[in-house]
Amino acid sequence: MAGLSRESESTYWRATAFGLGLLLVLRVGFLLVSPLNLYADEAQYWRWGETLAWGYYSKPPMIAWVIHGVTTLLGNAEWAVRLAAPFLHTAGAFILFFLGRAIYDARTGMYAAFLYALMPAVILSSAVISTDGVLMPFWCGALYALWRLRSGEGRWASAVGLGAAVGAGFLAKYAMLYFLIGIGLTLAFDRDTRRALLSWRGLVALIVACTIFAPHLAWNAANDFKTVSHTVDNANLGGDLFHPDHALTFLADQMGVFGPISLIAFVFGLFAMRKAGDALKARDRWLLCFVIPVLVIILVQAVLSRANANWAATAWPAASVLVAAWLIRMAPAGVRWLWASLALHVALGVLFVTVPLVPAAAASQAGFDNELKRTRGWDTAANAVFAKAAEIGATSVLVDEREVWHGLDYYARDRRLPLISWRRYGVPKSFSEAVPMAPPIDEKVLVVSLHAEMRPMMRSDFKTFEDIGEITIPLGERRNGCPLARRFHVYIGSGFAPELHDDAWEARHDGLAEFKAPPCPAPKAQ
Repeated sequence: MAGLSRESESTYWRATAFGLGLLLVLRVGFLLVSPLNLYADEAQYWRWGETLAWGYYSKPPMIAWVIHGVTTLLGNAEWAVRLAAPFLHTAGAFILFFLGRAIYDARTGMYAAFLYALMPAVILSSAVISTDGVLMPFWCGALYALWRLRSGEGRWASAVGLGAAVGAGFLAKYAMLYFLIGIGLTLAFDRDTRRALLSWRGLVALIVACTIFAPHLAWNAANDFKTVSHTVDNANLGGDLFHPDHALTFLADQMGVFGPISLIAFVFGLFAMRKAGDALKARDRWLLCFVIPVLVIILVQAVLSRANANWAATAWPAASVLVAAWLIRMAPAGVRWLWASLALHVALGVLFVTVPLVPAAAASQAGFDNELKRTRGWDTAANAVFAKAAEIGATSVLVDEREVWHGLDYYARDRRLPLISWRRYGVPKSFSEAVPMAPPIDEKVLVVSLHAEMRPMMRSDFKTFEDIGEITIPLGERRNGCPLARRFHVYIGSGFAPELHDDAWEARHDGLAEFKAPPCPAPKAQ
């Protein structure tokens, strides 16, 4: 690629800084006015952050540390819990500018930063706090540090930076493992990477990464490898292990993650890169080492079992740089496609910001009720549930779903009454089930049930189980006129004495339900 003048580089840098700065201001502003409640995972991460540790039930500790740092200074409001997210993604975008500039030029860096910052998944992830959002700046930082080390820049500083980014990335999410696979491929295919890493500097990077990550491994060893085992469980590699239709679903999901135009450009670029010169092709291949393995591994996982759309998220930072570089080479048509992709993502961003701010009825009429129901009504539910608990003089509150536990836990965070999550399988299967129901808090339990099929099972765990009605939390109305609500059936239970929850126990309750909500619209009379 032809070099740019110092003046041009400065122009692209100023444009990048202004654009990313404006996006950051808009994203923080949205958090301040957003009416959306925390969803279950966010509430869980907040709860972890109340007690600092080197690991937690299902994730490494970085997300809890980040939330703890912000909420200690700014309080526990939803916007404060989420505040780090837009800053972390903005940091990742700035790093991609420097990476694109280092590998190609400042123009590529600018487009790469904007492709990443306006990626549909990043638009969403900037409005919530998630492990992906915490991981991304470390992933991008590791890419940049590795490239600098490969290029002979920064020397020892680049080595330490690489080790620190990799180690911190593992503390954010185990998906950082894909970065090590990418390093392995670059060692196989790229002589300059081999020279940089198979050296004292490479050893320093390894030592720094291991030093940062080691306390988390020690925590896992001391806690029955909770985090690792949960990650293995998520793979769900049991039963029928061939679902070819999931491959199409995965690819369609990635259009929603990376953007349809960007994904199509990436696929076509894989073929077009063969026409590039050797120097450019070598740089392209280096970046592909951090894209292709992630996509292939998650695609195989999808075909074998299932894969969430965000599981391949780490493929797209390097892909943002590649797509920017490839489309710039196709100028002027390619640049027009770049702007078309960015314009589409801006439109999606405006839609995403607008929908939560409109009245619930309007959002439901537009067909977004399912997307929003997980982030609405938890504050109202917490007030209603604990008011009922105070009214009956309950000794504890018992719920039958992880999501309900986390919603009530956050929005009733000043409560004094124990909140327990029922263990269907007799042993903890989630962080919400960590504390068991036991005397003396079982004397008068307010049982709050969301699921009709769980109620007969819960009834079998108590000596007495008295129906006392329903708590309904209105969430709007669906387009078909049916009310959208969170309906809890409530009981007073006492004398918690569970049977063995084995296969026979499950079979005995199979097909049973209590107070099942009638369908809406009601079936027509025959």
